[in-house]
Amino acid sequence: MHDLRGLHILIVEDEWAMAGDLARFFSNMGAIILGPAATVEQASEHTDQAEAAILDVNLNGRRVFPIADKLMRRGVPFVFFSGDSDIAIPEHLRYASNLRKSTGSKAVFNALFPVQASQRVISAVPPSPDDVFALLPKLRLAARLLLGDVSASDRLVERTLEQAIRDLDRRQLGQSTENWLNDIMGEIAKARGANLMH
Repeated sequence: MHDLRGLHILIVEDEWAMAGDLARFFSNMGAIILGPAATVEQASEHTDQAEAAILDVNLNGRRVFPIADKLMRRGVPFVFFSGDSDIAIPEHLRYASNLRKSTGSKAVFNALFPVQASQRVISAVPPSPDDVFALLPKLRLAARLLLGDVSASDRLVERTLEQAIRDLDRRQLGQSTENWLNDIMGEIAKARGANLMH
């Protein structure tokens, strides 16, 4: 079972049975559930605390895109979860996964946290390639998934940024900032992850 202890996940879903299933699935991994919210207004109350989100596209006839925009501006990963196949996703939000409601909770997890072999977490939102501040939420989330402990994860992000400053002249030409920082984080977690837990 994946460990999402302390991670704030916003669930925006107007079908209560579906919302309850998602909430149970993610809370069993230790996540803190925000909502479930059944309206755009309810969801708006939680966007500042969310660290990841599952968004039903059609909320009783209203589109969830204003919530997606807020999350995108904060660099928060999210997935669309919809029962409608004919709703067009705005071009600027097409980076996010768009899953059918017939998809299981495990598939939602995999879309929200697509971890590659290197333990990299790829968010739905593509930050500017060299904007470290925009990458911080994703780095923090990746660290949470690697270590499972909030304080240790923050220490891992700090060590990663410190190491990046020291290694700036060794960065490969053309390598994206995100991939470079994730590589450094993976190496630090492997070498010193246990020490960061104390």
